[in-house]
Amino acid sequence: MNYERVKVLVNIFLDRLDDMMSSEHDPRKLWEAVSCCVKQWDPDSDDFPAMFRSSMEKAAPYIEEGEGKPVEGICYLCAEGKAEEVRNAFLRLSNPDGGDINARQERIAQFAEEINRLLNETAPEKWQYKQRTRNVVRYLAFIRPQENFFYNAAEGAAFAGYTEVTEEIGYDRFLKLAGYYRMGEDLTEYLLTREDLAARLLKVLEKKSNEVGDRDLSNIDPGMHIMAYALIRGAYRNGFYEEKAANRKSKISSVSQRKIEKTKQQARLLDEQERIAYRLDEIITQEMNIQIPLLSGVSVRHDAFGDGCVMEQNGKYLTVDFDGTTKKFALPGAIIGGHLQFDNDDFMEQCFTMEKIGRKKKQITSELTAIEVQLQMLD
Repeated sequence: MNYERVKVLVNIFLDRLDDMMSSEHDPRKLWEAVSCCVKQWDPDSDDFPAMFRSSMEKAAPYIEEGEGKPVEGICYLCAEGKAEEVRNAFLRLSNPDGGDINARQERIAQFAEEINRLLNETAPEKWQYKQRTRNVVRYLAFIRPQENFFYNAAEGAAFAGYTEVTEEIGYDRFLKLAGYYRMGEDLTEYLLTREDLAARLLKVLEKKSNEVGDRDLSNIDPGMHIMAYALIRGAYRNGFYEEKAANRKSKISSVSQRKIEKTKQQARLLDEQERIAYRLDEIITQEMNIQIPLLSGVSVRHDAFGDGCVMEQNGKYLTVDFDGTTKKFALPGAIIGGHLQFDNDDFMEQCFTMEKIGRKKKQITSELTAIEVQLQMLD
């Protein structure tokens, strides 16, 4: 990690802190949200659903993003009688691991898989409730802030590129959690040496403590884990990398500057990828909710072969008998193309809906593929 560049970002953070505190993205709100969660988090609570809602009340805006509502998804499962399954999933997620980050990442993947399975069983149409890797990492960061770091793919990629982190950290489902956490530890090691940062942080958090009546804000982050993310998040969202002080030619060579520009482009692509991924989730859910009726034995007309009868159905594939001659067709193409007609207007309309969804899915998948190609070209 290039600590000279970290120093530049910290200095910009301190210079811009007053402005950030007066905006809707006040970084102190993150400390407030962590404090709220830490104080109330108790997986053994007699009323787990109420405990979860109250502990995540201020955390949700940091865990959720765009159209994704994973926190709401957990609350939904609890309301649907799955509170014990959810409680046990969180207990397994937060099991002590002695600092084995690879084991922690495995538990993160298992948690997401288990909760998503419950969601698919309970409400397959609720695509917004899906749990992603980044959401689960954030749960841990709120529950145990001194052992974990907040994660956002674009923000992390931009910071890693600017500070010349050489270890691979990946992104989202390809996240290398151990690499990302080592970057976080290297960052906190530097932040702890900045007495000016510590003094300023103490001052602003004490002021916030008085405003919200939470005396623990200034004590919640002695290891600077929250501050690490506040810097990573603030640098990306407030344009620190664009500031003149961050791009002084005397400090950054033209080769390094090109690498930084490449990293910024990668970060923008990651943001776009996340937005498109949510659209794909929605389309897949719509696709799953369309049920093709049982058509065996149903009469049908073909534009060339005349009247027939469906002999066999295998999902969307039909075998139709036309007076001793059998033909195979695939839905909804055979209907959209005007070849087959059924005396069921609802089903015919359903096929047109299927075709429309299929076109959208193909388009969104192509967009994701294009972004993957661009990301690979930047590697």
